[in-house]
Amino acid sequence: MAPPTSPNVVLILVDTLRRDHLSCYGHRRRTSPCLDRLAQESTLYTRAISPGAWTVPSQASIFTGTYPSRHGVDRTHPYLDCSLTTLPEYLRAQGYRTFGISSNFWISTATHYDRGFDVFSQSWQLMQARGNPSLERQQRRDPSYSGPATPSSINDRVRVAANRLEAAFWRRCCAPVMAVDKGAGRVTRVVKRWIKRWTTLDQPFFAFIHYMEPHLPYRPPARFVRQYLDARDALRARSVNQNALKFMTGRVTMTAEDFDLLGRLYDAEVSYTDHCIGEVVEGLRASRLLDNTLLVFCSDHGENLGDHGLMDHMFSVHDSITGVPLIVRYPGEAQRGTEHGLVQTLDIFPTVASLVGRDGRSGNGTDATLAEQLQGGALPPFGSAREFAVTELQRVQPPIPTLRRRYPGFDWRVYDRSLCALRTATHKYVQGSNGTEELYAMATDPRETTNRIAADRGRATEMRARLDAWRGG
Repeated sequence: MAPPTSPNVVLILVDTLRRDHLSCYGHRRRTSPCLDRLAQESTLYTRAISPGAWTVPSQASIFTGTYPSRHGVDRTHPYLDCSLTTLPEYLRAQGYRTFGISSNFWISTATHYDRGFDVFSQSWQLMQARGNPSLERQQRRDPSYSGPATPSSINDRVRVAANRLEAAFWRRCCAPVMAVDKGAGRVTRVVKRWIKRWTTLDQPFFAFIHYMEPHLPYRPPARFVRQYLDARDALRARSVNQNALKFMTGRVTMTAEDFDLLGRLYDAEVSYTDHCIGEVVEGLRASRLLDNTLLVFCSDHGENLGDHGLMDHMFSVHDSITGVPLIVRYPGEAQRGTEHGLVQTLDIFPTVASLVGRDGRSGNGTDATLAEQLQGGALPPFGSAREFAVTELQRVQPPIPTLRRRYPGFDWRVYDRSLCALRTATHKYVQGSNGTEELYAMATDPRETTNRIAADRGRATEMRARLDAWRGG
């Protein structure tokens, strides 16, 4: 059992949320009043970097405290079935009750993300089942997938069939004419029920809460749209292209005004998510659970909204993708303020381990094994800021052969490569498997508009060597 003083742990993760669209990170629109309030009683990390560029590798890094090249969870094998200990497994071994809810089919029972959870729910399912139709379709289309993604029992097959009927109803009857809740409403309702349950537990709990709303397509509830668009602009925004691949292949031309409207829709999704998170935080506060809870808020990656001629994510390692929000409310508001040092989301696991173990240690007999696994360290002020951060993009999703079939005639070779970025406080160096190199002076060029690889060869050589040493380490 965990010690009586062990704090509860709540990890709230928002899919596809770039930090510069939160008002507590300086966004010009007040998109996040609830998170702004949370930040005032927490530590806000201004330079948190994701180790991956899309959900599958990034989420696996958060749960294992390792980089994508270590855990191996990626497009061709999106299953969290590696031998590494996961955060929920670790906490359950420490005597925690573990709860999880996800709004993304990549983070599901079918991909083994329920490992270590006593309770795991999937917001898109009317009836909880292990089968994952979306993943099954991906697997059928792409032979490079490995591992099973099929329902495991007759009962699961019945549940999957019911879920498919519900999804088809919403897709065909409701989605064309109304806003689409990607799970935030259901997630919040489930968590509020869990909060009542948590007040009766005689042991600490861990909760993983996943929101999906800022992910394409952007169809936020009308009351949040009205915060950013008048009736005329809201009508125009409905006709703005939201197909990233059509834009990137030149099938559709988009203007600066189009991207402004798209950005406002994105902000409305952010505000809706913020509202839901506020209900969860205030529910914890009202139930007198918050002060003995380590509450971590972050995202898995950001989003390109026309930045660098791109939409969506998975195609680059610019800061619009890798720069993520990270806000940590330590138990009893032990630490407040702003931390400007470099950190990564894979540092969350070692931070939790450093705070929940007996006598401040990270476990009961598992310290050495866990230390060998973790590639991160405790977040400041309990640890030190990083000298550098690394992001890996090993494969794009959808795969290049699929993209070529969907959009013939476009030269996909420019994206047919892996990328690895090394980020310091002042510079970013990016190396592609196709031989490309990029260097950006982040202090003076935060939007990464000027590649200085030829102009600053000394810096490029130094950072290339640093990245090579990291890979060999």
